[in-house]
Amino acid sequence: MYLFIPKTNRERILTSSQETVLSCHWEEPVDACCSPKYGLVVLALQWIPGFGPPDEFTIHGLWPDTCSGGRAPSRGCDRTRSSNNVGNIIKNANANLYRRLRELWPSYKGDNNWFWSHEWTKHGTCVSTLRPTCYGDSYRKYQDVEEYFEQVLDLHYQYDIYGVLNVGGVSPGRIYSANTIHDTLEQFYKAKVMLTCDRQGQLREVSLYFYVKGRNGYQITNALSRGNCRGPVWFPRKDSLSPPR
Repeated sequence: MYLFIPKTNRERILTSSQETVLSCHWEEPVDACCSPKYGLVVLALQWIPGFGPPDEFTIHGLWPDTCSGGRAPSRGCDRTRSSNNVGNIIKNANANLYRRLRELWPSYKGDNNWFWSHEWTKHGTCVSTLRPTCYGDSYRKYQDVEEYFEQVLDLHYQYDIYGVLNVGGVSPGRIYSANTIHDTLEQFYKAKVMLTCDRQGQLREVSLYFYVKGRNGYQITNALSRGNCRGPVWFPRKDSLSPPR
């Protein structure tokens, strides 16, 4: 049953079906505070030599898409919550979160604040379950911003791409077939992943796709594309750019 809650009472009353419904699998109208409107979500993790720990993929973003894989609005979903100052917002609100973002979500262009502000404005504001009205009277300013970045970091820790590849015998500093990288990740996660390479065949990014159970129960599903990596793929060390001759 779908409950329409008067605007004078922002406290959401969730039915059990809405608390457990899987995004993009709706059989009846669901409150967008209970299940994300853009229900197919992409976690993009990048491998950029010179940035981040030597044994970690760093974060590009968490991107809510339509259930068919279409993109959310390119300028975000809520102009009133757009920001060009996310770095300072997080630094002032949560020093530990700020420290972890600097380590695991660095901008290879050198401007973390611009990068994080862009990701929040374009993608974070499209996570409908983080709208301030979804928190009711308990909402505190910028809580939605903090929770978006905390969620992305949680997923990064949960889905350790480097660790899975390493255990599977795929380590930086060598050339592997695209199929080997696909197979190593897909056998572990039981879902198809998307690989992105640059024009020289160097691995740049691994993308995982998710549906969301309730507000924040991320469940991996098959990627809609295998990406553009084909044939031999160079997986460089973080301190090296050139493939072996």
